[in-house]
Amino acid sequence: MKNKIFRLALILLLAGWAPLAQAAGKLRVVATVPDLVDITRRIGADLAEVQGLARGPEDIHQVVMKPSFVTRLNKADAVVYLGLSVEHSFLPGLLEVARNPKARRNADTFGCLGPGCIDCSEGVNVMEKPETLSRAEGELHPQGNPHYNLDPQEGPRMARLIAAGLARLDPEHAADYERNLKAYLSELEPRIAEWKRLAAALHGFKAVSFHKDVAYLGRFTGIDFVDTVELKPGIAPTPTHLEQLVKKMKGQGVKLIVREQQYDAKVCEWLAEKTGAGIAVIGTMANALPDSETFEKFSERNLKALLEAAGKRGP
Repeated sequence: MKNKIFRLALILLLAGWAPLAQAAGKLRVVATVPDLVDITRRIGADLAEVQGLARGPEDIHQVVMKPSFVTRLNKADAVVYLGLSVEHSFLPGLLEVARNPKARRNADTFGCLGPGCIDCSEGVNVMEKPETLSRAEGELHPQGNPHYNLDPQEGPRMARLIAAGLARLDPEHAADYERNLKAYLSELEPRIAEWKRLAAALHGFKAVSFHKDVAYLGRFTGIDFVDTVELKPGIAPTPTHLEQLVKKMKGQGVKLIVREQQYDAKVCEWLAEKTGAGIAVIGTMANALPDSETFEKFSERNLKALLEAAGKRGP
C-alpha cells in the first residue's frame, strides 16, 4: 500500500500538479472526515485552510486514497482525526509517505504522532472495548468502538479539542479560536438538548443494525440494539444467521432495522418484509446522505430517520 501511495504521489508531482497557494498566515489543516472538516472550519474560520480526506458516502474502513492526500498531509500544520484506529486503512500509510515532521505515523495506535496531531478521541468514554482479539470474531477495533461521532453529545467535546489544538499551534490567535468555539457551542448545545428531548420517544425501542458501530447512537437515543445483520463485524450474513435473526426479531418484538448507508439495502428490505420492522437509513459521518453536510445536519438527519422508521415524530 505504501509503495502504491508513493508512486501516485510521484506521478502527480511529475505531472506538474501543485496545491493552491496557502493564504498568508493561515494554518493548513487536514481533517480525516467531513464531520471534523465542518467543526474545524467553524472554529478556525478565516484563520485556517481546512481540507478533508474521506468523503461522506465512503466506508471509513475502505477509503479510496488519492495522490493529493499525500501533498495535503506533507504541507499540513495540523491533522485532525477521529482516532481509536478508525482511520487505520488509510491514515497511517499516508502519514508515512507524506514525511511531515509535524504529523508522523503512530505505529502503536494507527493514528498520528507529532505536535500537529489533534486526536478527537481524547476524553471519550469508549464503548465496546474487546476483552480479547481474534480474527474469528470479525473485524474488531482493538481500542474499542471508534464511531463516537454518532452521538451528538460528543460534538462539543470534539470542538473543544480542536479549538485547543489550533490555539496551541497558533497562540497569537488563541482568543479568536476561543471566541469561535463559544459561538459554535452557543448554536450546537441547544440543538443537542432538543434532539435529546425528541430521542426520549425511542428509549427502550429494540433494533438491529447492519454493522456493529451504533453503540454511541444507542447511548444517545436509548435504543436497545440487540443484534446485527452481519454475522460478525465485517463478515457477511449467512442464510442460517438471517433465519435465526428473523426468529430473534419476532421473539423480542424488534421493530426497527438501522442500515448504515454504505451497507446492503436488499438484505435489510428482506428482513423488514419478514418481520414487519421499519428501516432507518443513517450516515456514519457527515455528508454521507443528502442534506447532512455539517455535523448538526448529520446528527439531526440520523435522528429524524430513526424517529420516522419507528413511527415517532421527527425534528
